[in-house]
Amino acid sequence: MRRPRTPFFIALVLVAACGGGGDPCDAPRTPTPLDRSSAGSIAGTVTFEGSVPAMTALRLTGDPGCAAAHAGPVLAGDALVHDGRVENAFVYLEKGLGDRVFAVPAAAVTIDQRGCVYAPHVAGVQTCQPIEFLNSDALLHNVHGSPRLSRSWNFSMGVQGSRRTVRLAEPEVMVEVRCDVHPWMRAYLGVVDHPYWAVTGSDGRFTLADVPPGDYVAAAWHERFGTRTQQVTVGAKEAKQITFTFTGAGN
Repeated sequence: MRRPRTPFFIALVLVAACGGGGDPCDAPRTPTPLDRSSAGSIAGTVTFEGSVPAMTALRLTGDPGCAAAHAGPVLAGDALVHDGRVENAFVYLEKGLGDRVFAVPAAAVTIDQRGCVYAPHVAGVQTCQPIEFLNSDALLHNVHGSPRLSRSWNFSMGVQGSRRTVRLAEPEVMVEVRCDVHPWMRAYLGVVDHPYWAVTGSDGRFTLADVPPGDYVAAAWHERFGTRTQQVTVGAKEAKQITFTFTGAGN
């Protein structure tokens, strides 16, 4: 005679079928010791040569509340270049760290929704580090993240001052975040499993500190200009200087 299946058995089946097993970010990790006495650094500039393409103008007319938050035209920030220096480039170590494990920062990276745009437009985060979304607008927003390797998310934020937090378990450059209510709203997240990343400011500069001696591939990503990579060797206590140069849209 066949025994009836218990609720506990059914629950186990459902968990397995839905890919359950807990959040991978909750798994314990042991960071690899870092010898700061021998660590070096990689610093430099992201530049642009040639005629800079015009930035995209955002069409905020679909929501009067969004348009009222700005005194004039709003640009997407997708081609910010100042005297040949590129802003909003994501610079990181793409290869060379091997199987080193790094502690996850407890502090959250905050992305605000202010004036119906994301601020910052480009951000970086370590895997499993909290990413906090803040709604500073008295408007309904919807935060829709579409990673290919981690769990996606899609939630509404209709209360001014509200906050929601997500974590991404897998490295991915880049993850797009958008608002389905206001389709012009876009942000980009560079997700890496180490602390060696930076987003360039208006001076185009970046610094990656406490880099262990070794051979690396460093990369610079830009929303409009594409990606540049280069080999970098860092010796003990060496302060390496490099430059990434974009010359037009695309790779």
